[in-house]
Amino acid sequence: MSISRSLEYRFAAELSLISGIIILSASILYLQHIAFFPDMRWMMGPQLLGHAFITNIVGIVSGTMVIIAGIMIYVQPIHIRKWGVVIWVFASISFFGIGGFFIGGILGIIGGFLAVTKGITFFGFKSRGEKQHRTKT
Repeated sequence: MSISRSLEYRFAAELSLISGIIILSASILYLQHIAFFPDMRWMMGPQLLGHAFITNIVGIVSGTMVIIAGIMIYVQPIHIRKWGVVIWVFASISFFGIGGFFIGGILGIIGGFLAVTKGITFFGFKSRGEKQHRTKT
C-alpha cells in the first residue's frame, strides 16, 4: 500500500483525533473540578455525586476509544469503515458523559461519518485514480 493511499482518509482520522482529545480533556477537567471541590454535596446532593463519577468514566472511555480509532484509521486504512463505526458509537456515547463540551461529540460524529462514507471527503468526492469514460451511444 502506497503512502498516498494510506493518507487518503487523513481528514477523517484527524477530525476524529481532535474529537477524542476534546472529549478526553473535558472529562479530565471535570474530574479535576470534582477533586478540587471534594464536598460538592451542598450543590449536587449526595445521590448525584456518584453520577458525576459515572459521567467521568463514560467520558474518559469514550475519548480514549475515539483517539484509538482515529489512530487505527492511519494504521489500518483497509478497515476504515469499522473504525468509523467505532468512532460513531463512542462519540454518541460521550453525550451521556460530558460530551467533550458538546463540540467534541459533534466532531466525532462527523469524523465517523467521513470514515464510514469513505468515498466522500470534506472537499467533495475523492478521485479513484481511474478515469470514467462515457461512451457515446
